[in-house]
Amino acid sequence: MKKILACFFLITITISGQNAGKVKLVGKVDYISAQYYYINFTNTERINIGDTLFIKYRKKYYPKLIVEKKSSRTCATKLLGKKIKKGRRVYAFVDKLNVTREKTQQTKKLKVLTAENGSPKMNTGKAKKFVKVNPEYYGKYSLSGYSNFSNVIAQSDYHHWRHSLSFYANNIKGSKLSFSSYIMFRYRSDKWSYVHRHLGSALKIYDFSVRYDINKTTKLSFGRKINRKLSNIGAIDGLQMETEYKGFFIGGILGSRPNIQDYGYNFKLLEMGVYISSEDSLGYGKMTNTLSVVQQMNDNTTDRRFFYFQHSSHILKSLHLFFSSEIDFFKHYHNTTSHDPYLTNIFVSLRYSPTRWISFNTSYDARKNVIYYETYKSHLDRLLQNAMRQGFRLRVNLKPVKFIFASVYAGYRFRKDDKVPTKNLGLSLTHSRIPFLHLSANLSYINLKTNYLNGEIFGLRLSKDLFDGLLYATLGFRNLNYEFTSFQQSLNRNTALLDLSFRLTRKLSFSISYEGTFEEKSSYSNLFFNITQRF
Repeated sequence: MKKILACFFLITITISGQNAGKVKLVGKVDYISAQYYYINFTNTERINIGDTLFIKYRKKYYPKLIVEKKSSRTCATKLLGKKIKKGRRVYAFVDKLNVTREKTQQTKKLKVLTAENGSPKMNTGKAKKFVKVNPEYYGKYSLSGYSNFSNVIAQSDYHHWRHSLSFYANNIKGSKLSFSSYIMFRYRSDKWSYVHRHLGSALKIYDFSVRYDINKTTKLSFGRKINRKLSNIGAIDGLQMETEYKGFFIGGILGSRPNIQDYGYNFKLLEMGVYISSEDSLGYGKMTNTLSVVQQMNDNTTDRRFFYFQHSSHILKSLHLFFSSEIDFFKHYHNTTSHDPYLTNIFVSLRYSPTRWISFNTSYDARKNVIYYETYKSHLDRLLQNAMRQGFRLRVNLKPVKFIFASVYAGYRFRKDDKVPTKNLGLSLTHSRIPFLHLSANLSYINLKTNYLNGEIFGLRLSKDLFDGLLYATLGFRNLNYEFTSFQQSLNRNTALLDLSFRLTRKLSFSISYEGTFEEKSSYSNLFFNITQRF
């Protein structure tokens, strides 16, 4: 134990020493979402992906956030340990030499622009040349292991390995060329011989593309990539082009869809389409509309032909609306072709926050079920997620007093093939800073009634930040009680969870989790570990 404490002490000294001889940049927490803390700086050019941001408490600096993404003025970060408030000051430390170089580069850029375009008084009105930006290189490699053990049958014991690599290079060597990739290799150790013969069953390429910036408004990309303006159709294998003109974004795609079975390349699944997107101001915020037409083929035969529409806006200061839909206008059935339009998918979401302490979220979801190419969710977890995702949903979030958060949510779905409607009701209560113990606690309850089961789930999670963010520990318990109506059988499970997350260095992290599920005559154990290196 003394050796462990000594290691943590040395790491703390190392982090403190790294800030010496550096320039401090001051930012603040501008927005908090369910996934990221958004930190606003005057300029983020010298802040890199994977950098650690600090908070100040009693004249000392403590690591609190890790930079995951960034723009010219904002960093999207992941939190280490306890939550922090919106508006809190955050600090980044950069080398003094970097700041000097930045000023020199800005001076050089100013001279180049003056030589190319003339002085401000002699502006000829001609379009400025495309200005090269500083290159950015960043990536992440992670190794994960997932083991399953059971006292029921030996065949249920297995071990998964998962390697993932993501790498991004923006404006390589100051050019107009960029590259992005995200590749995963996942397999069971006892099925290596099968993987060796069927590589596509283990290898998943989610992103592998090259982008060329023709100018400041027109971009061309080739490879596999998800287009944010056409995210509903998933990854596109092929050519994509987009240009901006007077606030409108006009683009087109020509390629194919990934193979449904293994997410590999399948050039028989051709697809093509065009889209137009506009950004305008409406009410108290930005309004974005996207309209697209897409045709998808299957072995040179038309499979789908549909319109896609997406809308996002802030109608009022505290009201946000999101809407997306798909309308098919091609159908071939029993040698008969029809072009009558019919609604295929629709999703509507409305968020209203009249005051700081209360907010309302409501949605209607009639989209298709999600296909998992990789997941650690159990079969029961996926049943729960599918039952709660579709249909009408209403959620109320409350923050009555400091450090206490509460949520009440309900869902309702009724389809033609359902004998009875699907209903769910959930409650969640969180205290983020329990006095004296300095830990956070979450208590949850879900009541579920579907066409095939009735169930209840109780959960309790306790989390604590240790050693100033170097270790974050979570202890949890969940009781699941299902009654299957179709074959009159019940299932009662108790699940215990222990999770430890270590921040070893600024870019190296390690986590290990244990989950044990216990029934009356059987038990299941899952052990998961992950080590991640950013570069």
